[in-house]
Amino acid sequence: MDKIKEQANVVSQLLFSADTSEIYKKALARTWDILREVGILLWLVICLTFVGGEWFYRTAVGLGRSTRAWYVGLSEKDSTADAQPITSTGQALLDTVQSGTSYLLAQARQQLGIPAPEPLAPVAAPAPAPAPSAPTPVEPPTPSGPPAPAEPLIASEPPPSPVATVSADIEDEDDDLA
Repeated sequence: MDKIKEQANVVSQLLFSADTSEIYKKALARTWDILREVGILLWLVICLTFVGGEWFYRTAVGLGRSTRAWYVGLSEKDSTADAQPITSTGQALLDTVQSGTSYLLAQARQQLGIPAPEPLAPVAAPAPAPAPSAPTPVEPPTPSGPPAPAEPLIASEPPPSPVATVSADIEDEDDDLA
């Protein structure tokens, strides 16, 4: 029994010592500092991943554009009429993805202290040969930036009322419903 009392006395002296509380305060403060700095490091790695992905995207798009210009330069027949719907669909998809990620990339660059890159210069493709005899209608090019704000329409007549009026002769058909 004396051994237990001695050991309990030693433990209580260790627990209630002034050094013990200081050591635990320092340990908790150091643990908090470590967790905070690891969180910042993880955030910067995520930002770097987004910026690296955007760099890879720009490089791939530039390579694709130069390859397309080279291929179009090799072909002599006019195949742009067949490729127009595919090109416009791809451009619409590209515009949608670009508008969604531009804000995120700007914030990631700001967090990392990286300046914004210069915009890609479009590669000029060689002009296609003129069509034989029948001109084909040409669609206007699809804009590549965010959509312009809509201008208000000026109408000479007031717009139609959203409430429709219906006039019909309704006979009393209570007998059929009962």
